[in-house]
Amino acid sequence: MAADLQNTPAPALTLPDLRGKVALVTGASAGIGRATIEALLANGVTCFGLAPDAPTLAHPAYHTLACDLRDAAAITRTFAALREKTAHLDYVVNVAGIDPKLPLAEGDAARWDEIADLNLRGYYLVIRESLPLLRLGQGRSVVNVSSINYRLGVPGRSIYSATKAGILGLTTGLSRELGREGIRINTVSPGWVFTDRQVAEYFSGTEAQKHLAYLATVQSVPWRIQAADIANHILFYLSAVSRATTGHNAVVDGGWLLE
Repeated sequence: MAADLQNTPAPALTLPDLRGKVALVTGASAGIGRATIEALLANGVTCFGLAPDAPTLAHPAYHTLACDLRDAAAITRTFAALREKTAHLDYVVNVAGIDPKLPLAEGDAARWDEIADLNLRGYYLVIRESLPLLRLGQGRSVVNVSSINYRLGVPGRSIYSATKAGILGLTTGLSRELGREGIRINTVSPGWVFTDRQVAEYFSGTEAQKHLAYLATVQSVPWRIQAADIANHILFYLSAVSRATTGHNAVVDGGWLLE
């Protein structure tokens, strides 16, 4: 079964209405965040990336802002700096997150705060700080990245799963409120994505064939889902081609959950 998982690149997506817009993307340094920025840049979007690390992507339309999204005061400072660089935002994409595997006995209050502050509270605060800039933009779309993990009941993922379920509540909780101003907010929930980190942790070495065989069993289609596949769905929700949709959750898991 593992050999049936095809490792092919995601097709590039071109959406003309994105050109000339301005986007903010968290989790910009790697994985889905980086893939989203690359796709936006290819569509002529100016991008501001929030990441705790130094810039890793060289492009004249890309700008990194260092920010620890677990720190509310740091988010406030970062947006003060952002307002000096752009007069508006058209799009906001929340991708940043961590997924440590912690049994209940090890998941104390400090670990809860570490995960929840980044994976959920950070999303809320970024949207809140972005709102004045979104009101001045044209695209007026927000996408939050969740995960199907909260549906799977994986041992050791209770805190992570709680934050990912919370993202769905955050999206629906704000969709009608923001919709009154013409601002849309949707969620994209990936399955198992072949980012560099996931490949290094699960799809390399002695355990690789076991994990590949399992994934080939649970997915309905035989693709190794790439970060760019998730980015394509994010761009769809940013674009006006999805203008009639808000408060929606797009499950991008190769037909794992079948919903």
